[in-house]
Amino acid sequence: MNFTELLGTSFPTVQTERIILRKLKLEDAPALFNYYSNENVYRYLDWNGPETLERSYEVIHFWNEGYDKGWIIRFAIANKETDEVIGTIFLSEFAGKRAELGYELSEEYWHRGIMSEAVKEVLSIGFNQLGLVRIQAIVTEENIASKQLLSKFNFKEEGCLRQFECHSVTGKCKDMLIYSLLNTEFSKKNI
Repeated sequence: MNFTELLGTSFPTVQTERIILRKLKLEDAPALFNYYSNENVYRYLDWNGPETLERSYEVIHFWNEGYDKGWIIRFAIANKETDEVIGTIFLSEFAGKRAELGYELSEEYWHRGIMSEAVKEVLSIGFNQLGLVRIQAIVTEENIASKQLLSKFNFKEEGCLRQFECHSVTGKCKDMLIYSLLNTEFSKKNI
């Protein structure tokens, strides 16, 4: 996907009441590494996050390069008061008019509505600026908080993808649930 054609020449920045969604910077590597060091943050993901601070720099570069190449748009979720990165949220796996939503957040900021603010803005970008028709998310059965978040935004559970996701470290494959939201079902002002 050509993001610059659809979003303009620079990476989009969005401010909400408490957060800023912006491009990741290399200076964000220590904060990224810090919150990913918590097992609770990566418990339901397909990787354990960057293993070292050096790897955090590489991951940021990789994600930003992915934006330039049109396969991912990954936002830093930054605390509006401090600009410290507390999570990321992204759209990836673009195929036609479809993309996949993913996210993670520092445990310190859980249960405060922060991710709801971020999801609302990213869905709006996906549907209203990128012209997507469908945004989907894939989550584990055990990830109750993520399932509740998706339900809040009217995502519909479509079924189980058996042995769909294999963890990059453990090699264990898990069944995953797939959820979707269509552009006709999304209304930013109703959330």
